[in-house]
Amino acid sequence: MNPLSPRLPTPPPSPAAHEARNLFPRGLIQPDKGFHFSRDALLLIDFAAGLNLPSGAIALDLGAGCGVIGLGLLLRRPDLAFAVGLERDPAQVEAARGNALRLDLRGRYAALAGDLADKAALRAARAALPAAPDTGAPFHLVLCNPPWRREGAGRTPPSPARRAALFGDESSFPLFLGAADRLLAFHGALALVCGAERLTDILAALPPRLRPVRLRFVHPRAGKPAVFVLLEARKGSRAALRVEAPLLLDGHRVPAARNLSPPLRPDERTAGHPD
Repeated sequence: MNPLSPRLPTPPPSPAAHEARNLFPRGLIQPDKGFHFSRDALLLIDFAAGLNLPSGAIALDLGAGCGVIGLGLLLRRPDLAFAVGLERDPAQVEAARGNALRLDLRGRYAALAGDLADKAALRAARAALPAAPDTGAPFHLVLCNPPWRREGAGRTPPSPARRAALFGDESSFPLFLGAADRLLAFHGALALVCGAERLTDILAALPPRLRPVRLRFVHPRAGKPAVFVLLEARKGSRAALRVEAPLLLDGHRVPAARNLSPPLRPDERTAGHPD
């Protein structure tokens, strides 16, 4: 699919939206009893911001939560035309819509309620685009921070919404990656983050058309095991895999996290804030 037509110049954000953008991600609306984003989401924003994408590209965030990844990427990449966030938790969807309004990004972002296992939800993601797609696979980029923790590994939060966002089962990776494969345009990019210990499972679950082309491990500091892995895959690519130099969080300022106070710790391992 061709990118959307170049966007007309948009008026500058209102003073309130300008302030909200400067504070991002601090101040984002998040359900009190729901899942809260953490460092892995912010790492994915920075990773995806460096992707080679066509001007006017459109993105899809699977399991979007409060919209932090998709909205953060739109702020970092003004050349992107539009992003859709698909999320099954209605409270998170409402939060994402509120955040798009607060950041004055409603014209470039749509938050939808839907389950990835429901084909109607995937059709709705296509239908949410401002221009009718000419293909069933219209997205140039799919973003993904799937539930990668195994049941019984680490502390289990009491909130059902947080448990569902953090902990997956054997169907979770195939579900997310299969949806990405169906909706990505040819040569489109998948960008994902997960716990480093799940890399083997992620690679095994990748559909054959999604070829890993870039990999980066994230370590809390030198000499410590990796805690996260960032992966780029391209649909229909034949490129060789490039393993980049590791990212050391000790002393590294994650651009998307610049306004968090207190800052996230270098050894932050959870995919959500503690209760």
